[in-house]
Amino acid sequence: MHDLDPTKQEVPGLVAQIFTWGGLLLLLAGGLLAYPYVSSRLAAFPPTPTPTPFPSYSPSLPPTLTPTPTPTPVLTGTPTPTPTPAVPTRIVIPAIGVDAPVVPVSWHTVEVGGQTQAAWEVPDMYAAGWHETSAPLGVPGNTVLNGHNTTHGEVFRDLYTLETGDAIIVHSADTPYTYTVSEVLILPEAGQPLEVRLEHARYVMPTDDERLTLVTCHPYGSLRYRLIIIARPDSE
Repeated sequence: MHDLDPTKQEVPGLVAQIFTWGGLLLLLAGGLLAYPYVSSRLAAFPPTPTPTPFPSYSPSLPPTLTPTPTPTPVLTGTPTPTPTPAVPTRIVIPAIGVDAPVVPVSWHTVEVGGQTQAAWEVPDMYAAGWHETSAPLGVPGNTVLNGHNTTHGEVFRDLYTLETGDAIIVHSADTPYTYTVSEVLILPEAGQPLEVRLEHARYVMPTDDERLTLVTCHPYGSLRYRLIIIARPDSE
């Protein structure tokens, strides 16, 4: 349990909340979670702002029009079926009573303070948002879910109370994937230099290992901190 008192930073009548994390920005009223559009730090983002339609996991450039070649018949064996990616559809966190749908969210670019940034959408309901360019479940990579803690259902309102060892179950249709919380990070956001906020943004970037990352702001009614929960699969 963390000691930060959420009531000390309440913002009554909050209508539009905007904050940056190394250029990373959460537009709570508009439902956007944005990260710095800096190629050296966010190599995972493509050069165009057009989101890839679900279920693809990375935007791409429009295809180049070329004549369709005539295929040469080749005798081959039976092709090996390609596994269907396990897309998150539901999240359950028993310790804080969360049982909510997960919906895919995409991104687009926005101009903030004269800088171009990649803005992730955040569900405007009681649901977590899966960054559709992050990893699906059950494979190496960083599966990133975001959610509001103050508005639009407050799905992650009590996320800060999680402790290491707590369970998080993320479902893909009828298949559950169980994770155990390994890190709870409360990172200062307001007033931090760009270098610090860029360093914080690495937690939502791709990884070689399999992990689940949950992201929200903190404390309730405030934008002073970024809350990051990192969980590892139970199979490790």
